[in-house]
Amino acid sequence: MTAPGADVRHLVRLGAFGAIAGALLVAVPTHAEPQGHLALRAAPCGVGEEGKLWESTRFCGGFVGDLLLFRKRNRDVGLGPYVEVLTAGFWDARFGGGVSVLLPVADSFPLVVSVGAFDHELRAASVGATLFWGNRSYNFDNAYNYALGIYASGYRDLDSEGATLVSVGVELDTFFLVAPFLFAYQAIR
Repeated sequence: MTAPGADVRHLVRLGAFGAIAGALLVAVPTHAEPQGHLALRAAPCGVGEEGKLWESTRFCGGFVGDLLLFRKRNRDVGLGPYVEVLTAGFWDARFGGGVSVLLPVADSFPLVVSVGAFDHELRAASVGATLFWGNRSYNFDNAYNYALGIYASGYRDLDSEGATLVSVGVELDTFFLVAPFLFAYQAIR
């Protein structure tokens, strides 16, 4: 005698197994290429000590670069490492890296969520996270991926002082900064 619903559970398991096996048999290999970029970030930011979120306002600037894997078109999710170097007020230095996840919420305007570990002025370890939204489509011609958009980020030191940094600003791909010089060089040549 079988328990009530045992036949249904057996059929569900068999159907799930069949669906997975069928998907594996008809799946074609993908050739996703890594897509990287380097960008300049600029923003007003708030800094605080002893766990206070915003005690004073400074200019924050820095560079961020990432390499997104597993994408072959705009609708694909990307995952990969990133590195960042930034300053708050030109005397407060932070650098570090972690992992970025690109979530395609609109065709060429995805969300990119980045979380990582940082060093704050060689005196304190910190953690940070950034949310980017803007133009960042898949580049079908080469491995460089242009980005232009807005971001919000936050960092907190893990030492007893608990320094914080919060910023909201713009991210401009370095290609747009270098392009005028490249065009001028080509015109002179």
